[in-house]
Amino acid sequence: MKFFGKHSLIRVVWLFSLVVAITAIWTSQVTMAISSYQAIDVKQDAGLYKKMLSSGNEAYLQVINLQKMQIDQILGTEESKGVNQGKYYRGQGKYNSPFFIREPFEEVQKKYQKLHKGKVFSIVNCAFFEEYKPSTQLSFPVKLNGKVVTAGSSPYGPVRKPATTYYRNIRLKALVWDDYRAYITHYNPTSGAPLNKPIVKNAIVTYAAIDHPAKVLGRNQVNRYHVIGTLDKDGKKGDELVLILTVNRATLDEASRQLRLLGVKSDIITIDGGSSTYLFNSRLGNIMLPFAADNSSGLAIRNLPHYLGVRYKY
Repeated sequence: MKFFGKHSLIRVVWLFSLVVAITAIWTSQVTMAISSYQAIDVKQDAGLYKKMLSSGNEAYLQVINLQKMQIDQILGTEESKGVNQGKYYRGQGKYNSPFFIREPFEEVQKKYQKLHKGKVFSIVNCAFFEEYKPSTQLSFPVKLNGKVVTAGSSPYGPVRKPATTYYRNIRLKALVWDDYRAYITHYNPTSGAPLNKPIVKNAIVTYAAIDHPAKVLGRNQVNRYHVIGTLDKDGKKGDELVLILTVNRATLDEASRQLRLLGVKSDIITIDGGSSTYLFNSRLGNIMLPFAADNSSGLAIRNLPHYLGVRYKY
């Protein structure tokens, strides 16, 4: 049976060559950008790199291939329902915004490593939260294993009466991922899209880096931040790489610029940072630890409600 004519075969070969060329260009660009980093813990499908920026700032870059790596959400136990207190999922006050117990990062690390043995690569803190009490509400919606577990409770926006007028009409972003791909897109608090789609199993809603209060209200202050972007590796549709950059002393603009230099074209988002910033790697141990905002009582913010764990699938 004849599957391809002469012209069809030429077209297939041409498309294959184009994909190879695009992949080669991407590999060259990323290799050049990453060459300015020091490789710390690099394996085939996950890498941790370090780079010194200006003013004594350390940047830690994680490059995670979702085709071989798993990103897990680790959430504290739900303590209170927070009935009809949700603000960001399908309208204000219509969904719950539960209180989640804040778990010590030491305990989360031990449990995660015990559960997954030698497969653990890293752990970071993730969702913004509202109060420093033993249990707290998360600021924005989170979908965990197919279920929206909170509708969020941030006093900022977009809500009818935001804490400041800038946030009345901002567009929050959703990071969505599965076993193979990740993407960042606009979040719609009225419809709940994309979290309202059954196909979406895991997602977090958060600020774009350009809309973080530290940048907008704090005049782009220097602080600790996590910024996240996604990147295509093989030239096919969909981004299979998640890049998480953690800085200990930088502006959000400087942190975001580092991801752009690596080729990130998608939106860049932020997750919980500042005094809560936590970064653990199985080879190096604890790299950044939470600390008291006023530096008066050591590791006062060691309990956090939401983490991301990265591990090998197999």
